[in-house]
Amino acid sequence: MYPIQYNFTGLPGLFGLKLPLFIFASLQLYLNIGLAFSAEEELSRVRTSTEYVRQVDLHNQEVAELERRFGPYDRSLLEPLDALVSLRSGAGDFEEINALLGRQLQLVHVTEGPNAYSQLPILESLITNNLKIGDLEVVTNNFQNIQYVFSQNTDSTVEQKLESMDNLRNWYLTAFNLDIKRNRILHFQNSRNLLQQMLRIASDAYGDKDERIVPFLYQEALEKFSLMTLLSSQDELGHDANRYIFVPERIPPMTYLRQGYELVKDIREIIQLTDNDEADGMAAVYEADYQMLLGLGIAQRTYREAMDLFVEAGINDEKVIDFFTRPAVLPVSEYYTSIDEAINAQKATGYEVLNGEEGSDPKIYLGSYTAWNESVPYTAMPALPEILSDIELELIKVEMQFRISSRGKTRGPDAESSEPDSVRARRDAEDALKEMVFRPRFVGNRWRPLRNLTMTYWYPTEK
Repeated sequence: MYPIQYNFTGLPGLFGLKLPLFIFASLQLYLNIGLAFSAEEELSRVRTSTEYVRQVDLHNQEVAELERRFGPYDRSLLEPLDALVSLRSGAGDFEEINALLGRQLQLVHVTEGPNAYSQLPILESLITNNLKIGDLEVVTNNFQNIQYVFSQNTDSTVEQKLESMDNLRNWYLTAFNLDIKRNRILHFQNSRNLLQQMLRIASDAYGDKDERIVPFLYQEALEKFSLMTLLSSQDELGHDANRYIFVPERIPPMTYLRQGYELVKDIREIIQLTDNDEADGMAAVYEADYQMLLGLGIAQRTYREAMDLFVEAGINDEKVIDFFTRPAVLPVSEYYTSIDEAINAQKATGYEVLNGEEGSDPKIYLGSYTAWNESVPYTAMPALPEILSDIELELIKVEMQFRISSRGKTRGPDAESSEPDSVRARRDAEDALKEMVFRPRFVGNRWRPLRNLTMTYWYPTEK
């Protein structure tokens, strides 16, 4: 989804609404005669247009007639209510949309019960609508209600239950940026609690040594890295993390990172049971990644072990060389079991390698890196909930040039430009890259430094 410059303001009319054809034609006419109106003024005209009022009245009459014939809780009301939701959406009447969706939800509960799957599209619409209004508490409740539906249905699969919990967890991590500052740690703690529940469910369903539990263990390893960065933050976020995490838990920041390392070692033990040399090689790569983050000298040996496993798996030498020519910001935000998966994920962010002349370094564009928050600028933004893949956040964009040492440390980060153009934005990006650790480049029999690296760095502005 990145790199997209998002612009979340919470104001009606700034969310790419698609207006009906007759309204679009009217807008075009206004533009042709040279009139300029704000988005809010345009929505106001939509609401008062003769055709809009006529359509609303028509559907309201249909609702009233159906209520008279079949009562206020008949399922036949859902269709005209849907039509009213569509009309109100075009006019940006978000409060009225909430009332209509609430009525639909009530109808489903009365006719099918509180756990009916058919309410899920309504809950999803409530999520997107309340996000436009800016009511984050209600959005959270809606996500919780979706998760409750799957948890209460006996025919829900384990995968469905875990996916609904993961969406709720990712919402908490997204709300970290959308909500006021004092609620950030609360959202993070809620996500931690939910991940522990997910791990228990996955463990009970699959067992502790099943490879299906690996993605959840890796999410916990990433969480340990996030804990380290939160507690190391130098502003009020670090103060809040100290108060609400360190004081009750009494665990130093680097201890959390070492816990993450233990988790990736556990993952490798599970992967080794699958008798898949390539997957074992990737597991060794992730183990070495955390060794790099901890500054352990054994990382190079573990990376070489991964190379040997790739050779045993019969992977083409050129592909292995290509993989280890590609530096990556650590920790990588997803767990991949093959080289192809890892490289394709890099390409999806715009990653490009341009080989230089013989004996010279390649020119590498690492694609887009989006930081989670301005206060934790070298922690990658967690995945968004699936139904909010087009959520709008305001991001600052900085084009970076730098090099890395043979030990994966950043050298000479230089912000070439930023949008918006700001000395502070460029300085913040340079400071963030100084803290990053990269998977180093292997050439011949040695780890080598690398020049000519560029990256597009994004980070959210503070509320």
